[in-house]
Amino acid sequence: MTPLTWPGGLSDTTPMPYRVWRVMHHVDGTRPAGEVARLAHTTLADVQACVDEAQRWVGQAVRREQQVGDATARVVTQCLAAAVGPLASVMVDEVLDDLGQHATLSALLASLAAQLTPDRAQLFARQLRERGMA
Repeated sequence: MTPLTWPGGLSDTTPMPYRVWRVMHHVDGTRPAGEVARLAHTTLADVQACVDEAQRWVGQAVRREQQVGDATARVVTQCLAAAVGPLASVMVDEVLDDLGQHATLSALLASLAAQLTPDRAQLFARQLRERGMA
Protein backbone atom coordinates (compact mmCIF):
# COMPACT_ATOMS: atom_id res chain seq x y z
CA MET A 1 0.00 0.00 0.00
CA THR A 2 1.06 3.55 -0.67
CA PRO A 3 2.05 5.59 2.38
CA LEU A 4 -0.14 8.57 3.19
CA THR A 5 1.42 12.02 3.25
CA TRP A 6 0.22 15.36 4.50
CA PRO A 7 -1.35 17.60 1.88
CA GLY A 8 1.02 20.22 0.51
CA GLY A 9 1.02 23.35 2.63
CA LEU A 10 -0.27 21.63 5.78
CA SER A 11 1.70 22.44 8.91
CA ASP A 12 1.21 21.75 12.57
CA THR A 13 -0.08 25.31 12.92
CA THR A 14 -2.86 24.95 10.34
CA PRO A 15 -6.18 25.43 12.14
CA MET A 16 -8.36 22.33 11.73
CA PRO A 17 -10.95 20.50 13.80
CA TYR A 18 -9.61 18.09 16.41
CA ARG A 19 -11.24 15.09 14.69
CA VAL A 20 -9.09 15.79 11.60
CA TRP A 21 -5.90 16.34 13.60
CA ARG A 22 -6.57 13.13 15.53
CA VAL A 23 -6.14 11.22 12.25
CA MET A 24 -3.53 13.45 10.60
CA HIS A 25 -1.29 13.05 13.65
CA HIS A 26 -0.65 9.47 12.49
CA VAL A 27 0.10 10.38 8.86
CA ASP A 28 3.88 10.47 8.60
CA GLY A 29 4.73 9.62 4.99
CA THR A 30 5.64 6.02 5.83
CA ARG A 31 2.36 4.53 7.06
CA PRO A 32 -0.30 3.25 4.66
CA ALA A 33 -3.95 4.21 5.16
CA GLY A 34 -4.75 0.94 6.93
CA GLU A 35 -2.09 1.51 9.56
CA VAL A 36 -3.24 5.12 10.07
CA ALA A 37 -6.83 3.88 10.47
CA ARG A 38 -5.73 1.30 13.04
CA LEU A 39 -3.69 3.81 15.05
CA ALA A 40 -6.48 6.40 14.94
CA HIS A 41 -9.13 3.80 15.81
CA THR A 42 -11.20 4.65 12.75
CA THR A 43 -12.08 3.34 9.29
CA LEU A 44 -10.25 3.67 5.99
CA ALA A 45 -13.10 5.84 4.71
CA ASP A 46 -12.72 8.17 7.69
CA VAL A 47 -8.97 8.40 7.13
CA GLN A 48 -9.48 9.41 3.50
CA ALA A 49 -12.20 11.88 4.51
CA CYS A 50 -9.83 13.46 7.04
CA VAL A 51 -7.00 13.74 4.49
CA ASP A 52 -9.44 15.36 2.03
CA GLU A 53 -10.72 17.72 4.71
CA ALA A 54 -7.17 18.64 5.71
CA GLN A 55 -6.56 19.63 2.08
CA ARG A 56 -9.62 21.90 2.17
CA TRP A 57 -8.40 23.51 5.41
CA VAL A 58 -5.01 24.17 3.79
CA GLY A 59 -6.79 25.88 0.91
CA GLN A 60 -8.74 28.06 3.31
CA ALA A 61 -5.60 28.95 5.26
CA VAL A 62 -3.84 29.97 2.05
CA ARG A 63 -6.81 32.10 0.97
CA ARG A 64 -6.96 33.83 4.36
CA GLU A 65 -3.33 34.92 4.10
CA GLN A 66 -3.49 36.16 0.51
CA GLN A 67 -3.87 39.84 -0.24
CA VAL A 68 -7.43 41.04 -0.66
CA GLY A 69 -8.26 41.78 -4.29
CA ASP A 70 -11.26 43.60 -5.71
CA ALA A 71 -13.28 40.42 -6.23
CA THR A 72 -12.70 39.27 -2.66
CA ALA A 73 -13.55 42.72 -1.29
CA ARG A 74 -16.83 42.64 -3.23
CA VAL A 75 -17.80 39.24 -1.80
CA VAL A 76 -16.90 40.36 1.74
CA THR A 77 -18.97 43.51 1.23
CA GLN A 78 -21.95 41.46 0.05
CA CYS A 79 -21.66 39.17 3.07
CA LEU A 80 -21.36 42.10 5.44
CA ALA A 81 -24.33 43.84 3.80
CA ALA A 82 -26.54 40.98 4.96
CA ALA A 83 -25.61 41.94 8.53
CA VAL A 84 -25.39 45.75 8.42
CA GLY A 85 -27.04 46.87 5.20
CA PRO A 86 -25.59 49.54 2.88
CA LEU A 87 -23.06 50.65 5.50
CA ALA A 88 -21.05 47.53 4.56
CA SER A 89 -19.20 49.13 1.65
CA VAL A 90 -18.05 52.04 3.82
CA MET A 91 -16.91 49.67 6.57
CA VAL A 92 -14.93 47.47 4.16
CA ASP A 93 -13.31 50.49 2.47
CA GLU A 94 -12.28 52.00 5.82
CA VAL A 95 -10.79 48.75 7.09
CA LEU A 96 -8.90 48.20 3.83
CA ASP A 97 -7.54 51.75 4.06
CA ASP A 98 -6.44 51.13 7.66
CA LEU A 99 -4.77 47.82 6.76
CA GLY A 100 -2.94 49.23 3.75
CA GLN A 101 -1.82 47.61 0.51
CA HIS A 102 -0.96 44.24 2.00
CA ALA A 103 -4.30 43.57 3.69
CA THR A 104 -5.00 39.86 4.11
CA LEU A 105 -8.43 38.29 4.19
CA SER A 106 -7.93 37.17 7.79
CA ALA A 107 -7.03 40.70 8.92
CA LEU A 108 -9.97 42.18 7.01
CA LEU A 109 -12.47 39.72 8.47
CA ALA A 110 -11.11 40.09 12.01
CA SER A 111 -11.28 43.88 11.83
CA LEU A 112 -14.82 43.85 10.48
CA ALA A 113 -16.05 41.26 12.98
CA ALA A 114 -14.62 43.32 15.86
CA GLN A 115 -16.95 46.18 14.88
CA LEU A 116 -20.10 44.05 14.98
CA THR A 117 -22.44 42.99 17.75
CA PRO A 118 -22.40 39.24 18.44
CA ASP A 119 -25.67 38.70 16.54
CA ARG A 120 -24.47 40.60 13.49
CA ALA A 121 -21.08 38.89 13.64
CA GLN A 122 -22.81 35.49 13.56
CA LEU A 123 -24.87 36.54 10.54
CA PHE A 124 -21.73 37.84 8.82
CA ALA A 125 -19.87 34.58 9.56
CA ARG A 126 -22.78 32.51 8.26
CA GLN A 127 -22.77 34.47 4.99
CA LEU A 128 -19.00 33.98 4.67
CA ARG A 129 -19.32 30.23 5.28
CA GLU A 130 -22.06 29.94 2.64
CA ARG A 131 -19.65 31.46 0.13
CA GLY A 132 -16.70 29.34 1.22
CA MET A 133 -14.73 32.21 2.72
CA ALA A 134 -14.76 31.14 6.37
